[in-house]
Amino acid sequence: MDELEKDYSGYQAIDFLADENFIRYVKFPEPLSQVYWDRVAAAWPEKQPLMQDAREMMYLLERPVMQYNEAARRKIWQQVEAGIAAPPRISFLRRYRFRLAAAVLLLLIATGVYQYLTGTVVYETGYADSRQITLPDHSQVTLNAHSRLSYARNWRWSGKREVFLEGEGFFDVKHLGDTFRLYVKDVSVTVLGTAFNVKDRRDKTVVVLQRGRIRINVKNNPAAGIILSPGEGWEYNRLQAVAVTHKTDTTAAAAWTRHQLVLEGTTLREVIQLLEDNYGYHVILEDSSLANRKLTGSIPMQKKEDLFFVLSKIFNIDIIQQPDTLLFRARP
Repeated sequence: MDELEKDYSGYQAIDFLADENFIRYVKFPEPLSQVYWDRVAAAWPEKQPLMQDAREMMYLLERPVMQYNEAARRKIWQQVEAGIAAPPRISFLRRYRFRLAAAVLLLLIATGVYQYLTGTVVYETGYADSRQITLPDHSQVTLNAHSRLSYARNWRWSGKREVFLEGEGFFDVKHLGDTFRLYVKDVSVTVLGTAFNVKDRRDKTVVVLQRGRIRINVKNNPAAGIILSPGEGWEYNRLQAVAVTHKTDTTAAAAWTRHQLVLEGTTLREVIQLLEDNYGYHVILEDSSLANRKLTGSIPMQKKEDLFFVLSKIFNIDIIQQPDTLLFRARP
């Protein structure tokens, strides 16, 4: 374990108690695992008391409970009672307190594990950020800036491959013989094994299929549903409740995953919307007549400074940066 395998920033004591690597570290300590968990403690010092709490609970119980059920409850209770070595003349009140404390601990563990297993896994990106995500079925997702992806923590036990998206993401879905469903507000995308890009911004959802086959459904609007083939794009205007299907360049739709902005007759107005959606700026265009100026080409997006420089050159404008605002001013 040379690198930190997880983000432990959201971990509570019950999460450490249910973590197989942490259990192995406590029960069967090895030099490598010691180094790894020392690094975890150093990276998140605020988690050290929680790690200690989980360790102490593990010492109290013979082994942590991974899932709550009646048999597990009885076994834990037996283990807790066995661990209370009461002196022959211990008072009834003290014995009652011990058992009450054990019962409270058991309830906290059972409740925490239940909440953990029925919770939601969430990934989020900030402005000007992106993230690679591997889902439990080994499907790959690239999450674009200012976006959110979530799925049920009990994915493996529920038998349902379902994810929820806000913003934009590129999906490379692993073919396992069953269906994979993506939900974007009132739009659902059903796939077997495929690669596609989904973008949901400003009451408009755009799906571009790179390979495979997908079925799209819209809640309360069956006429908008369709089965897409590779090389096709589908655009749904939520305000007008209208869907349009068209042939498209699939590489252009996912160019952002390669840190590129591909323009195909794209207007400056559309570029401004992208800057606002992905970078969080409020853009002011002093000369509104420039809004419909179009451009075709490719622009690097690795650094926003490079993006601004290229835009200023090709649109012949000055871009004045302020903390949360960009001012586009036409050059004389």
